[in-house]
Amino acid sequence: MPRRVFLLMLAGVAGFSWPVASPLGAGLQTSATITYAASAEDFANPERGFFVQRSYNPARANARPLMADEFRAVRDRQISLVRMLYSLAAHRESPIPAEYLARIEADFATARQAGVKLIPRFAYNSGPIGAPDAPIERMLAHLDQLTPVLRANADVLAFLEAGFAGAWGEWHSSTNGLFTSGTGAPPTVNEKTRALAEKLLAALPVDRMIALRCPRFKTDLFGEAPLTAAEAFSGTPRARTGAINDCFLASPNDSGTFTKRMAEEKAFYHQDNLYVPQGGETCSTSAAAQPFIGCANALKEMAYQRYSTLNIDYQRGVLNGWDTGGCMPEVRRRLGYRHRLVDSRAPESVRPGGTFSLTLSVVNDGFANLYNPRPLEVVLRHQPTGRLYRLQTTEDPRRWVPGEPRTVELTGGVPVDAATGAYDVLLHLPDAAATLRDRPEFAVRFANDDVWEPASGMNSLRRQVRVEPAAGAGTRYTGDRWFR
Repeated sequence: MPRRVFLLMLAGVAGFSWPVASPLGAGLQTSATITYAASAEDFANPERGFFVQRSYNPARANARPLMADEFRAVRDRQISLVRMLYSLAAHRESPIPAEYLARIEADFATARQAGVKLIPRFAYNSGPIGAPDAPIERMLAHLDQLTPVLRANADVLAFLEAGFAGAWGEWHSSTNGLFTSGTGAPPTVNEKTRALAEKLLAALPVDRMIALRCPRFKTDLFGEAPLTAAEAFSGTPRARTGAINDCFLASPNDSGTFTKRMAEEKAFYHQDNLYVPQGGETCSTSAAAQPFIGCANALKEMAYQRYSTLNIDYQRGVLNGWDTGGCMPEVRRRLGYRHRLVDSRAPESVRPGGTFSLTLSVVNDGFANLYNPRPLEVVLRHQPTGRLYRLQTTEDPRRWVPGEPRTVELTGGVPVDAATGAYDVLLHLPDAAATLRDRPEFAVRFANDDVWEPASGMNSLRRQVRVEPAAGAGTRYTGDRWFR
């Protein structure tokens, strides 16, 4: 049962935190437990769920920047992610032009404005197998050009698909020797592939991840052991490398995604994907796919392999089958994380300078988990004035793993000059980026009835605490200062 200490921050006073109070004048009366009803509603949450796919190829006559209303239409479909496929086919032998880099910048800006995040992929062809990619030197040079763009816009970058190499940028059948293939054996990485993976990771801030096409590529690069809780989110290359599967459920081995060691590779994903994203798309309704694309197996595999996101546009035959089979609503709800409040306990009243304690029970009903950093704040909102006190915790919601109920205990000090009166108690999981922390579209909503506040992006615990006048002499504080 984790116990976390938090500090109270006065809203609007950036960078200043209140020292933690001693227990003098601690809670006067503990309230009864409040329980919360689960919601079956499908709603958008950041960095999870189905994605919409869009592409840009400057060689096409109708190539143009995407408009904000196009991205807002994505949000209207309760979708928060857009996979952007960027064609570099015209630049296999040349640098990326400045106007193309500006176009990518514009897409990120439009996504930010509309309240969605991007999953970019760069590729030198759009198939078929055997279509040319580029020499590794050109790939690395292009990544040098893209690095400033990706870093400057990491706030609206969910994760980066590895791309560049092979057909469709899927690390398949490179025409420039980025993989090593033996007779009858699947392709494996070589020194060129390693250089590309290292450059992709270096192009991003340390808190953003890449995703590789097949499990063997990650195990070739980093070894057979999946991530553990101890290494998760540590910033190591292995901890920053997730997965994509662009032929999910297409055949017994997902059209070559898995090798003859499929059981071991899926078990690897089962553990590894607790801490990294798993994305991709379905690709076939062929006879080979029929035993696997039905609802029962699809739900089983999404849960076991811990899928965060899938393409809503492809393959329509598979997706239509989930509609007619009745499982599409569950898929929509459970892709990625789906955090649900079970109950909460807190005092009914506290004194200025006293201790406020909150106990939460939460469950993740999703297939997967949060993978990018995200703070958890408890917010006290003064009912008479609307003034906010933010209780910044050290709890990491990325570790609220699927299917494991979690009890979180939070304790902190109430400012000695906190206004008396009634306060609403809320939970806030804002984006970690300063550019987005006050945007409700980028905050996490809990899957409960009557808790979400669309205007604030906070989740009401549907409870109040009263700050009562202090009795007797003053209150001791640890720490040497506080701010009024």
